[in-house]
Amino acid sequence: MNLFYSDNINDTEAFLREDEYIHCCKVLRKKIGVQIHITDGKGRQAKATIESISKKEAHLRIIETIFHDPKQSLTTIAIAPPKNRSRWEWFVEKSVEIGIDLIIPLRTKNSERIKINKDRSKKIMRSAALQSLRYHHPEVSDIQSLDELYRLQISDQPYTRKYLAHYNPTHPHLRDISDGQENKLVIIGPEGDFTESEIEEALQNKIQLVNLSSNRLRTETAGLIATNLIIE
Repeated sequence: MNLFYSDNINDTEAFLREDEYIHCCKVLRKKIGVQIHITDGKGRQAKATIESISKKEAHLRIIETIFHDPKQSLTTIAIAPPKNRSRWEWFVEKSVEIGIDLIIPLRTKNSERIKINKDRSKKIMRSAALQSLRYHHPEVSDIQSLDELYRLQISDQPYTRKYLAHYNPTHPHLRDISDGQENKLVIIGPEGDFTESEIEEALQNKIQLVNLSSNRLRTETAGLIATNLIIE
């Protein structure tokens, strides 16, 4: 099943515009009268018929609508973007496919990259969410510092589980302690790792230090492993 995105679905009609219109009507060559599935990325799924096609949009008639409840708990990865843009975009795409809810680009003392193209990241996330048939689409935030991150609240509720990946033989492995229907945050550092002062600051903010592997990992690999471990 192909799933398309529309930001203006109501009880009777919807529209496909821009990239979604091109994908549906130009690439896949869907014609008038064809039934398709759409979502607003906020839990609404609809079956619709293409009523008309113009040069810039497709007008849809809604046949039926289903609402999907959001997950009971949300999962967030805060991660220092790698210097190579393609590695960042690979992480964004794959973490969405696995089921991440929020990605927070992180600015640390050893960060190699302090800017991202947020609009491009959102497009990648939307495409991956549609491919994975997700009806609640994840988000990407502006870049934040560690101090800003520690003050973050999600859905008006604090994170009940907060972890920072930093290898030490005495630290527990994330897979052994990440469980339960709770809002979870995992913090992943840059290739140069966190500084000693950043580790100390994390402990002062009651962040639990965890291992992801006994091997040294690239940032995006660590992020993907963490995502997989905390998704319910």
